[in-house]
This record gives sequence, structure tokens and C-alpha cells, in this order.
Amino acid sequence: MPSYFLSLLHAAIREASPIVRQYGLGAVTAAIFIENMGGVFIPGESLMVASGFLAAKGLFPLWALIALAIAAATIGSYVAFALGSRLGREGLLRWGRRIGLTEARLDKTHAFFERFGPLIILVGRFIVPLRQLQGYVAGTAKMTPRAFGLWSLVGAILWVIVWGGGAYWFAGDLLPKSP
Repeated sequence: MPSYFLSLLHAAIREASPIVRQYGLGAVTAAIFIENMGGVFIPGESLMVASGFLAAKGLFPLWALIALAIAAATIGSYVAFALGSRLGREGLLRWGRRIGLTEARLDKTHAFFERFGPLIILVGRFIVPLRQLQGYVAGTAKMTPRAFGLWSLVGAILWVIVWGGGAYWFAGDLLPKSP
């Protein structure tokens, strides 16, 4: 299992590093924002890991990566929350049918959200595609904006620190600093 995880990690870094190196923190910020707003096919973890490794090499400061990624993740999910609140249940069902969302599934999801909402927002940051869709569901489930904002921020902080900060820490002295 560890070798499989390390091979996936290596592949993620190899694929995302050229993008981060060429386009910088602006691209990472935009991608994290879009992913948390619902972009299911954006590789958020890969970008954060590659960015953490590149920050360890001295390409950009870790504090900037962490601050921008937390802001992008929080604001992106809050935009999804606002859209979910505005579109409501009918809008989510209308657009969700394209990805297999049915009324029965939405009812189950809302019941689960009413019971475990804050925990879903917090832990959901680490689960694809829950991270991308939780804002919409929380908005349609009538979660309060304050509760969603708080738990989304806490989840974003943890997610960014685990992936970006973890990669930075892991890289440590393993990687030579850029000139």
C-alpha cells in the first residue's frame, strides 16, 4: 500500500509541477477556486502537492501558497453555497440529473446533511467529489451561511495544510533549493 501511494504521489507531482512552475500561484489559486466551486475534473490535491514541493525548492513562499489556497478554496465553496441557495432544490435536481442526481438521492443527502452537516463540510474537503459538490448541497439543504462559512474555512485550512504544507514538510531537505 505505501508503495502504491508513493507512486501516485510521484505521478501527481510529475504531472502538476510543470503547470505550477510555468503559471505560478495565480494558476494554483484559480484552479483551487474553480475546483471548490464544482470543477470535478480539476486535480486539487495534485496541484497542492506539487506547489508544496516547489515552495520547498524556493520557487515561491509557503505562506503565500497557504494563504491563497485557503482563500480560493473557501471562496469557491461559498460561491457554490450561494448558487445552491439561490437555485434551490429544483435547480439542483434540474442540473444534477446530468450526473445521476435523483430526487431520492437528494432526499437522502439532505437528511444526512441535517444530521451531520458540519462534519460533512469538514471531512468532505478530503473526499472527491464531495469537496466540489458540498457547497451546492449545503445551500439547497438550507444550512446557515454562517455555519457553512465557518466549517468550510476550517476544512479549507486543514486541507491546504495537509496537502500543501505536508508536501513542503516532506520535501524538506530532500530537494535542492532553486538558485
